[in-house]
Amino acid sequence: IDQAQAKALVSNATPAPAVSSMASLNGQSVLQINEGFDRAWRRVGLALDRTGFTVEDRDRSKGIYQVRYVPLNGKKEDAGFFQKIFGSSNTAQAARKLQIEVKSVGETSTVTVLDAAGAPDRSESAANIAKVLAAEIQ
Repeated sequence: IDQAQAKALVSNATPAPAVSSMASLNGQSVLQINEGFDRAWRRVGLALDRTGFTVEDRDRSKGIYQVRYVPLNGKKEDAGFFQKIFGSSNTAQAARKLQIEVKSVGETSTVTVLDAAGAPDRSESAANIAKVLAAEIQ
C-alpha cells in the first residue's frame, strides 16, 4: 500500500471502543472492561501495581485480589523531611483490607470493590478506587 492509501485507511478507520467505563449498580460503583476475563484480570493486576495498592493475595479461579488500601493523609505530605521520618504515623491504623473482584460474561468484564468480608463496598473510597483503576486501565 502506498502512503496515500494508508492515510485514507487510517482516516476512515473507526476508533476502538473505550476499554473501560464506570457504571453504578445498586448504589455501588462498577468498572466495566470491554475484554474477556484473561485480559481484564491482567489489566486490573497491572493497574493495582501501578497505583500503589499492596496486593496481599490473588485467587484467579475466584477472580479476587486481596488488597490493602492506605488512604493518603494530607498532613504527612505537607510535613517536612524529618517529620515524615521521625513523626508519628496514623496510616497503619487507617489501612483497610479490601477485595477487588473481576467477573466476566463473554467479552465483557466487571470490576467491583468489596469489603474484607466480601460484601459490596458502597463507600466513597470504594468509588474513588474504582475511578483510579478506570483511569489507569484506559
